[in-house]
Amino acid sequence: MHSEVSEISPIQVEVKVQVPWERIRKDLDLSFSRVAKTAKIKGFRPGKVPRDVVRKVYGAQVRAEVASNLIEAGLMHAVETHDLHIVAQPEISPPPLFDEVDYEFTAKLEVRPKLESVELGKLVAKVRPSAVEEGAVDAELGRMQKQQADLREPDPMRPAQDGDRLTIAYTVAVDGEEKAELEADEREVDLGDEELLEGFATGLRGMSPGDEKDLEITFPEDHPNPDLKGKNAVFHVKLSAIRELLLPELDDEFAKDLGTFETMDELRADVRKKLEDLATRRREAELKDKLIDALIETNDVMVPPSLVQEEKRQMLYQMMQFAQMMGRQISPSDFDDLDNRATRRVKAGILLGAVARLEKVEVDDAAIDAKLAEMAESSGKNLAKLRVEYQGERRDQLHSQVLEEKLFALLRDRATIEETEEAGEKSE
Repeated sequence: MHSEVSEISPIQVEVKVQVPWERIRKDLDLSFSRVAKTAKIKGFRPGKVPRDVVRKVYGAQVRAEVASNLIEAGLMHAVETHDLHIVAQPEISPPPLFDEVDYEFTAKLEVRPKLESVELGKLVAKVRPSAVEEGAVDAELGRMQKQQADLREPDPMRPAQDGDRLTIAYTVAVDGEEKAELEADEREVDLGDEELLEGFATGLRGMSPGDEKDLEITFPEDHPNPDLKGKNAVFHVKLSAIRELLLPELDDEFAKDLGTFETMDELRADVRKKLEDLATRRREAELKDKLIDALIETNDVMVPPSLVQEEKRQMLYQMMQFAQMMGRQISPSDFDDLDNRATRRVKAGILLGAVARLEKVEVDDAAIDAKLAEMAESSGKNLAKLRVEYQGERRDQLHSQVLEEKLFALLRDRATIEETEEAGEKSE
């Protein structure tokens, strides 16, 4: 069996396969012999049908089956011989099979591009600094202080003001349509809280228990619910209760009341450490995203359309699962820029795969064991039990995770990383 490959583009090749007649003859003989053993033809006992009769009755069927098997074997031979990575079904029009003639066929294959080089030295990634300001520590302590606050009604009762905890009920109409799923019969809000929608706090200030009011609110463009982004809404709000927050002093006694600290300095240090850990994790996630952006921008790569379509299908499936979990319907905005996001993911996969191959980034059993030991130490779990848990598919997933960590460590070492307060939005 002989095969030749010619490149149509980096993502498509043409394969020509030639199968010698001697191989074809053997396959035909075997197939006809197999059919003859079970053939049921009127006038002949099973297994006693003459070969020429079998060939006459079953010839077309047998030849089609042999041709199909030869095509499958020929394509497999070409793929293995020429190290092709097929990503879609081949385009082929099977030719007929003739006696005493070599069988030749041509197929077009969509393939994953095999990159000969990947530029890593020109990568530039801009990320926000991970430093934690004192203001962030103070804000977190303030949040903890509010959690420990006592509540009481103002005496005498007065209108709502910043710092109060209000109990409200409301109905919501979005673009004139009532939204029952957004209603609340009893919700507590802290007046002045930055998490409140813009305009909500302004409308609540000055209200007294029993008051009702319509608040005209525009949902922000970055609202987490895509169905509400930029939409105009009317909240019909009824205020039922006002309570003042009696905040405890942020002193050593406050720290002791939390159970694990002796002084306020210890508590502040712990809060700072946790905020720094969180900032570091966020920076690492942002850096990974920016490194992928830089890798794609620096290296031009064609992507097979079938891979993009498959990625889109997976993304849509994940979106449907998430929407179902959140109890909402998928909206048209969920599909915004889906093609570009899927293409980006495919490009990233192709480039990272090429980096692993060209830079010989590999994961052996020692690396897996080291990762398991790290997981055991951080989680407090028994290492031997973790080894048992991470077998089969879970071990494969861990292998992929360790490989990804190694690849990003390599990119981080090769790239120029700049810290800036405005690093840009996260890509998909």
